Amino acid sequence: MKSVSYKLNTVLAAVVGLACLVCVLMRAFAPVTAQLPVVDIPNLAALSIAALVVDGYIDGKKRGALCWLYTAVLAVLTFWLLPWAAGLTSAGEALRVGVIGGALFTLLALAYVSIREKLNSGSGNILSPVCVGFVLYLACQGFMSVLL
Repeated sequence: MKSVSYKLNTVLAAVVGLACLVCVLMRAFAPVTAQLPVVDIPNLAALSIAALVVDGYIDGKKRGALCWLYTAVLAVLTFWLLPWAAGLTSAGEALRVGVIGGALFTLLALAYVSIREKLNSGSGNILSPVCVGFVLYLACQGFMSVLL
């Protein structure tokens, strides 16, 4: 049995934690002029895709084994606890944000990994993580315009 890597979830926690820290610092040092971003699906998708792109550059061509169930559970915990601890969501809203963010991250990670495996066949793929992330973000924006 292959060892399961949790590096993707660690990168997700770092990206979401950094975004929450920036929001807390904006609220602390510029409370009147700062407009805090809304915690919604496009912003959750942007954080998820940023974490996937960073993980794509850290991994390179080698990819460790992922357990998608653990990835989903840890993503739910990340999107549930970090925005709540930063004060961006209330306690009731935090669970909803966590479930939606975890499901969104898991679906985006599945799509990202499958597309990256197809693109990793060539040698000149320096920009492929960014390009795949950009296309996935545009797909999320298109999907949100269909829902709303």
